[in-house]
Amino acid sequence: MSMKKRYFFVLIFFVFVQIFGQNQKIKVFLSCRCDDDFLKQNTLFFDYVRDMSLSDIEVFVFEITNASGGRNYTFNFNGKNNFINKENKINAVIPQNISLNKSREILLNTYKLGMASFLSNTDYQNEIDVNFTNEKTITDQKKIDTWKNWVFEVFGSFNLENEQSINEEEFNLGFDIDRVTDIWRLRSDFELDRSIKFFSGGEQNYSSERERIYFSGSLVRSISNHFSTGFFSSYTKDTFRNLNSQIYISPALEYNFIPYNQVLTREVTLAYKLGYNIYNYIEETIYEFEDQKIFNHSLTLNLRFREKWGSIYSYLVASQFLDLPEQNRLTLNNSINLRIVRGLSLRISAYFRFIRDQISLPKGEASVEDLLLRQRQISTNFQNRISIGLSYTFGSIFNNIVNNRL
Repeated sequence: MSMKKRYFFVLIFFVFVQIFGQNQKIKVFLSCRCDDDFLKQNTLFFDYVRDMSLSDIEVFVFEITNASGGRNYTFNFNGKNNFINKENKINAVIPQNISLNKSREILLNTYKLGMASFLSNTDYQNEIDVNFTNEKTITDQKKIDTWKNWVFEVFGSFNLENEQSINEEEFNLGFDIDRVTDIWRLRSDFELDRSIKFFSGGEQNYSSERERIYFSGSLVRSISNHFSTGFFSSYTKDTFRNLNSQIYISPALEYNFIPYNQVLTREVTLAYKLGYNIYNYIEETIYEFEDQKIFNHSLTLNLRFREKWGSIYSYLVASQFLDLPEQNRLTLNNSINLRIVRGLSLRISAYFRFIRDQISLPKGEASVEDLLLRQRQISTNFQNRISIGLSYTFGSIFNNIVNNRL
């Protein structure tokens, strides 16, 4: 073989090694409803791919709101190829009032810790740095809770919009109180909403004023890893629904077909409520009542799944007035996000309501002003909404680079 041919084959060999050597980095598919760019840019030891079928390690991060208003994150790690049969799961808690930078650091450290188990006993373990914080300090911090699991939130907003022929003012105030332990959950909510609108149409002027006051309280107790029971109550004033006041009290029983400790990834519950309602109406209703006392009951089936193929959330509620069984309602609400094939995802959201229980409708026909300004509830037998979307992504399999210019 001539010298030129030898040099040529040596050059081809080094190019081959260089090209394929770059792809020896571990390929990771990361799915997280968080600042995943921050996680990727601080772990460029890995190659991040857009499609999980191309990865060596799949990382799915599931989140749920905790008792204090913060977020609980669960990192699920699944190995493939050279990491087959390797799995890991690790949790992180982000408090409600923590800064964005601090929360990102907590998630990053949790992510690194979960990945470390995959790199042990491999050629990559020499690239790992392990640090320990003061264990006593962490233990002491966890013991201190001056608020004894009580969480308070106060909120409000004011909106003003003016045009030549339209004036709108809206404001709302509210507060939430929660206390959650392993056995008990206490929740209380208050909200005041008020809206004033004025429309000028030449010779015709229209005005609209709506007010809603809502207060609710609930106390729920865990009976077992599958059963819970509770007591619910509420007070409502709503000019749109012709309610001068509504007082509602109800005991409830819930069964979870899947243990409650798996709620982060899957949940199938069936709940029954038996309620007593005291109505006082603003105007006489179509059934000729100015006030009314009536029992109702409801059955709710709730499903929630968060898996690597996507997520599904759906609930079905059937309710009925016991004294007026023909007055009933059926509500189906669905939200689906599915990964179908490589790069193709399907998103569906829909709700269907079959309405036969509008006992508070005011007597008489609605005026044009009521219809245009939606000042009061209008009779209907159903209410539906459907949204369907598809997305397909193709091109480079890698997504390591972040560029936020302009």
